[in-house]
Amino acid sequence: MLLERILALATTLVLAGTVPVAVIAARGFRGAPFGSVLRPLPLVFLAYVALNANVVVGVAVPPVYDIVMSAVATVSALVAAAHVLVLLTERRKL
Repeated sequence: MLLERILALATTLVLAGTVPVAVIAARGFRGAPFGSVLRPLPLVFLAYVALNANVVVGVAVPPVYDIVMSAVATVSALVAAAHVLVLLTERRKL
């Protein structure tokens, strides 16, 4: 149990550290075509931080919370992947 909390803490700290970098990248590339790929990443990282935070704190959350946070992270990652696909196939507006 202690090892699980240590690993969850490490994961949460790393993910929390990437949130500001993702926000800076999303804002920095806002006008570029690649900006649409970076726009959902802060939400992905925040959802994963929220998923791991309850393990670090040691608070029990309802299963609906885990389902919603997982769904937010998954859908946001799928949106970013769809934007990558559009960008790589060059099917965007000029």
